[in-house]
Amino acid sequence: VRVVFDWTKISNHDKPEGMRVVFYPTDDESNTWIFDFPGGEDGEVELPENDYRVICFNYDTDGMVWKENGSYTLFTADTRDVQSPDNRTMAVTPPWLCGDHIDRVILKDIPEGSTKIIRLTPVNMVCHYTYEVNGLRGLDRVADLRAALSGMSGSLNMSGDSLPADLSESLLFDGMVSRNQIIGGFYTFGHSALEGEPNVFRLYIKNRSGSMSVLEQDVSDQVHDVPVAGHIGDVHLVLNFDYEVPSEPG
Repeated sequence: VRVVFDWTKISNHDKPEGMRVVFYPTDDESNTWIFDFPGGEDGEVELPENDYRVICFNYDTDGMVWKENGSYTLFTADTRDVQSPDNRTMAVTPPWLCGDHIDRVILKDIPEGSTKIIRLTPVNMVCHYTYEVNGLRGLDRVADLRAALSGMSGSLNMSGDSLPADLSESLLFDGMVSRNQIIGGFYTFGHSALEGEPNVFRLYIKNRSGSMSVLEQDVSDQVHDVPVAGHIGDVHLVLNFDYEVPSEPG
């Protein structure tokens, strides 16, 4: 079998370190065949004649937690839990992820000496969110900061390229001071707020005296104003506060 990667759908990211392709026999999913393709380059592999379902994804995904990888329909990309500065359970953001899947590939009765071609077209499987926070004074007093966004998904079903139902989590991520703003960016599988639940941006600022300030703002309109294709839609959040970072403890 010759595996061919079509990279025409990836335009906003470099090719990954490599791609992993998993073949699931339809008659026995426990007997999977896994092959790695460094650099996402085409290559030939050998495997028994059978009917298969196929999933591919980039394997340079540090921090990703793979669940149910023995099942084509249940295979899930997940992220680990983490505690926020105010001791809330949240999820870390995923690394960049791309991939493709094929529901059925027939590899039977192939003439001897011939090669079957399987073409995979990886697409982005994560959104890119960026943000800017304005209206803060005393940013030279910031010693550390974190940010969070609620109503998001920390998991993705690989074969469906879809978000699990009834899963709404807060994501925790970093930021930085840039001149008179706080800015940052992160990858996410997408928003999944339950009905009536807002997307709330929370900013945790620790000053040089050790005090923690927590600012929050509802950004639901900004999140939902961006059209999505499936679960994918890049979002830039603009937050405006009127707040001075304190210089004293307490």
